[in-house]
Amino acid sequence: MTANPLLEAMEVDRLSSLISSLADVQSRLQQLRHAPPSLLKSSMPFSTPSIRKDFQQLKELTDTVRSDSVQDALRTAASSEKADKSDLNRNGRREMRKRRRPPSPESPQPYIPYDKRGPSLFPVLDDGLPPLQAEGLVDYIREFNQTHSSKLHIWTRIRGSTQLGNPAVVRFTIRDVLVCYITMAYSHKDPVLVTESVTAFGPREKKSPHSQSGFIVYQSLSQQIARMLQSNPRVSFQSLMNPMCAYEGIFIDRCTSCERVLSAEGHVPPVVRMWLEADKDSDKGRWEPRHAGCPQT
Repeated sequence: MTANPLLEAMEVDRLSSLISSLADVQSRLQQLRHAPPSLLKSSMPFSTPSIRKDFQQLKELTDTVRSDSVQDALRTAASSEKADKSDLNRNGRREMRKRRRPPSPESPQPYIPYDKRGPSLFPVLDDGLPPLQAEGLVDYIREFNQTHSSKLHIWTRIRGSTQLGNPAVVRFTIRDVLVCYITMAYSHKDPVLVTESVTAFGPREKKSPHSQSGFIVYQSLSQQIARMLQSNPRVSFQSLMNPMCAYEGIFIDRCTSCERVLSAEGHVPPVVRMWLEADKDSDKGRWEPRHAGCPQT
């Protein structure tokens, strides 16, 4: 049985008319959304022109909804919805928002903490020496002073006292160059000496270990050593002494980057000490002097 084109055209015209009627009712209803709240306000006089206009529009909309054409359109829409709901969408905006959301991940990724400290500025030396403990500090100082031109001494507040405090303070001296006070802490459960701070002073400055030098060069030196300690807070006392001894020529060593003794800005000697691994020309690594503002690579 073939379809009649004339009947199909008439059905399309009818459906278009019904849709147009429903669209007109919806548009007029949206325009009157403000009318019911305003009509319920008891303080507003009902004799005003705006109120009379709202009542007139509501009456006209009521008559339109009750008309045969609109009722026919509503019945047709209800029948169509009941017959097939697959293409209907009650809330288009909400469904569009849902479709725009990115898909959820299949499973949460494991948290990997980020190490803000970065790599250690101290070299990894396999010398087999265990970290220095509090009870071995005196013997280490005695041996160090016999084999180095720089010297170590235990500093105490009471002159002549030999009792090791906690935290312990050790004075490191390079004659006519600098004096550094190294503050270390330990506990009975963990007797390993952990360096908390290193403060540098001029060789003739008479100040306490917890104060600050009056010279920029020693202030910069203290900041650089603090940066090194931050890269490896539990560095052994023996490993700390290696770069400390490398400051013996701080006022005559040239920066390996700019080849100057004093920096172009600030006129400060190279207070940075960077470890250079051994290469084919040398059997051992060495500490190279650098200015703080020069490239470190």
